[in-house]
Amino acid sequence: MNRLALALIVLSGAASAEPLRIATGGHFPPYIYAPATTDASGLDKDLLDEICTRGAYECTWVDLPMSDIFQSLARGDVDVVTGGFGYSLERDQLVDFTCPYVRGGRNNGTFIATKPNLDLTTARTGVLDQSLFHSAMTQADRETIEFPSQIALLDALARGEIDVAFGSRYLVDLALSRSGYYDLGTHPVFPSGTVLGVSEDNPDLRTNLNDLLAEISQDGTLGQIHQRWLGRDEGDVIAECLAPSAFS
Repeated sequence: MNRLALALIVLSGAASAEPLRIATGGHFPPYIYAPATTDASGLDKDLLDEICTRGAYECTWVDLPMSDIFQSLARGDVDVVTGGFGYSLERDQLVDFTCPYVRGGRNNGTFIATKPNLDLTTARTGVLDQSLFHSAMTQADRETIEFPSQIALLDALARGEIDVAFGSRYLVDLALSRSGYYDLGTHPVFPSGTVLGVSEDNPDLRTNLNDLLAEISQDGTLGQIHQRWLGRDEGDVIAECLAPSAFS
């Protein structure tokens, strides 16, 4: 085969690559660090890079406010959302999800305040909008104020706009990097596995992503990614996703 013919084949393959617009909802370790930058890394970055390679997708990344990320997916502005998202019934009413690629279970959010003593049941509680921490506080019948990022959440606490912030380990790390904050304990959240969000109008993409996740999980690549970012190999987790009950 001459060089011209080979070049035409390569160009034809590149031109036929299906675009995949991937959205993240901000910095959320260990799933995504420095999203939509040249320094982006994390469990989900490694996983989606593998999916893009195996699925021959032409992938582009964007970072969106948490308050708009699932609505953007529902509108078709993006194709996939990622960033350590957990399945929830509320989100399932808006978009579809892949099989969980990290097992679910009971996790805790942490309350951070500028005072050591506070009545958490009556305090104005700041949460990350559209997050499982938001859902947990809503279910606990707490008064909540929503923010687009955990940095904005901690800044609002410093300004006195809220009495307490409730969020992830990243929120705790942010508070520890500053002074004048107190850890007031934890409250459970119940994510049912970490998933990729997909538009309800694109069932073929959901099928393709689940097939690629199954392949990546079965050959041990997913376990290596788990080990790199979580410090443990969860095994062939996609094999456990046999029905919608896998989310529960």
